[in-house]
Amino acid sequence: MITYSKDELLRFLDDVDAELEAPADLVVIGGAAAAIAYDVARATRDIDSWSALDGALSKALERARAQSPLDIPVEHAAVADAPWEFESRLLQLDPERWSKLRVHVPERHDLVLMKCVRGYEHDLETAASIHQRHGLDLDTLIQRYLEEMSHIVGDRSRLDLNFRVLVERLFGAAAEARAARALKSRRT
Repeated sequence: MITYSKDELLRFLDDVDAELEAPADLVVIGGAAAAIAYDVARATRDIDSWSALDGALSKALERARAQSPLDIPVEHAAVADAPWEFESRLLQLDPERWSKLRVHVPERHDLVLMKCVRGYEHDLETAASIHQRHGLDLDTLIQRYLEEMSHIVGDRSRLDLNFRVLVERLFGAAAEARAARALKSRRT
């Protein structure tokens, strides 16, 4: 299975920019966002996009993949869950780097909450790496989880457990107990 580093992802996005004829937006999520925006060293297999990949962007992606030695898959994430207001907090990456491509990523707390939904070990590793490099705020995580993640479909107790595991891993047992109390008070 081929994986790609931050540098390779950025070079590929350079190729996409070169193929665009008009400005286009790309909202990158998942492991690629963690790599290119938050310096997470873990390589990724693809670029997941929150945005639809159609029109000029789709054609530029196809041409870039055909021209570039980096044949990186770019896919619209058909199933992805995010905090309600995350789009209002998107960060634009390096606007000076690309002339037509506008690359946006979730703010770090939002990206970590997106990784928490699935809660696999590599998702927790990514969250820990973001926290180590860029510092997460416990209050912000708890508030966004309680106020902006209620729409997530699935087993609520499993999602709550994922969140508590995430908080304990990042902030320790006392913080996990605090998160558990906040979750319990939400239910009452």
